[in-house]
Amino acid sequence: MILEKDMPSARGHGRSPSLAALLSFLWPGLGQLYAGKRRAAALFAVPALLALLLLAYELRQGLVVFAARFADPSFSLAAVAVVLLLGGWRLAAVLHASANGERHKKGGLFERLVVVALAVLIVVSHAGVGYLLAVTSGAGSQAFNLGGSDLIDPASPGPSLAPGQTPAPEETLPPPSQGGRVTILLTGVDAAPSRSEHLYDSIMVVSYDPKTNSVQMVSVPRDSASFPFYFGGVDSASTKINSIPTYVRNGWIKSPNSPYMTLVKEVSYLVGIPINYYAVMDLDGFVKMIDRVGGIDVDNPSAINDPSYDWLDGKTYGFSLAAGPQHLDGKHALAYVRSRHGADNSDWKRASRQQQVMVALLHKMAQPSQILALPGLISTLGSSVTTDFPANQVADYVATGQNIPSQNISQVVLGPPYSITGISTATASTCLINAKVAALSIQLFGNDSLWYGKPAPADTCP
Repeated sequence: MILEKDMPSARGHGRSPSLAALLSFLWPGLGQLYAGKRRAAALFAVPALLALLLLAYELRQGLVVFAARFADPSFSLAAVAVVLLLGGWRLAAVLHASANGERHKKGGLFERLVVVALAVLIVVSHAGVGYLLAVTSGAGSQAFNLGGSDLIDPASPGPSLAPGQTPAPEETLPPPSQGGRVTILLTGVDAAPSRSEHLYDSIMVVSYDPKTNSVQMVSVPRDSASFPFYFGGVDSASTKINSIPTYVRNGWIKSPNSPYMTLVKEVSYLVGIPINYYAVMDLDGFVKMIDRVGGIDVDNPSAINDPSYDWLDGKTYGFSLAAGPQHLDGKHALAYVRSRHGADNSDWKRASRQQQVMVALLHKMAQPSQILALPGLISTLGSSVTTDFPANQVADYVATGQNIPSQNISQVVLGPPYSITGISTATASTCLINAKVAALSIQLFGNDSLWYGKPAPADTCP
């Protein structure tokens, strides 16, 4: 018996080129093996096997974490290259396999049409996936603050530099220590074209402590006023914290930092925790995000009847929602987190609902069924979100978040007893009771709190 690495070419006769092409379409090299070309079969099969092993490695932490990796623009671009190269390799395998089949037989036209159809299917599918990944990469670059964003008020232009003078250092936030707490400021901005200023109506600090595998969420009322500034002095009762960037930009508040960075550092000072990163989302992005994941489920703690709620369409007013379990689409989820008027409703109650929606959204996105929605979600939100969080760390924190039990998530809104309301009749402002907020900070963050072992700031409420 004679063993051969490759069968003689004559052995290819009688083999259907369309079947050979189909086999290599299913897996590169199978068609060559069918046609008796063993070395060619190995040549085409090995790269495809390496691609499969690479995919298996990336899936080691599960489907959801794998999808989250596409938030990193560099990962998405690398995936584009792999998809296109694999598509080219599959196309070459199909064409090569079909060339080793039988020729000049009845049905030859049909055989050729099958091969052409398979080739077109490979080109269209791989090009389509490559395009979607390229769009995702572009959106990731935009969202992860690699080119600036209109969602953050620009700093006022600085004075011209004198000859030999160097520009001021770029503003940065303190990076988290190795293995230490990571804290991010989440702000929701009303940046509608009709607005003359950006209003940061949702201000939420989210802090993760890896030592205790716990998360602390603290919401600051958007109407907070009369607070001490981190750079000295006290805010007036008529200036609300959500307008800080506008006041800094117009020169009404003399801050050493840019408009949005002033807001970040002020919230850090008041809540008493170093903030490492920020993320900003506009209202349109919020609606898109909720709709992209198929809506969210919440348990509304009390009935809402807000006759003055503006649906942002300039036409209709009023939002009602019964107490109890509710499924909300993007439009109604936005109303749920924005409504603050009506009986048994307030700014801090909506802040509590904002935290509830955030947790519900995280739970929804952690479901394996959301695997296909995440890349599209990233591409949809590119212009609606900006953050300085490291894109290459998103997947790692998604993996971490899946292992945090619900009882390890603390949610606090700085309403009563941590603040008092009505300090300004004209603006219905809220004032934080600094000593109580500092004590809460120590309770939540331990020795990571800026107030740990230090005297609390003086009371500044009028």
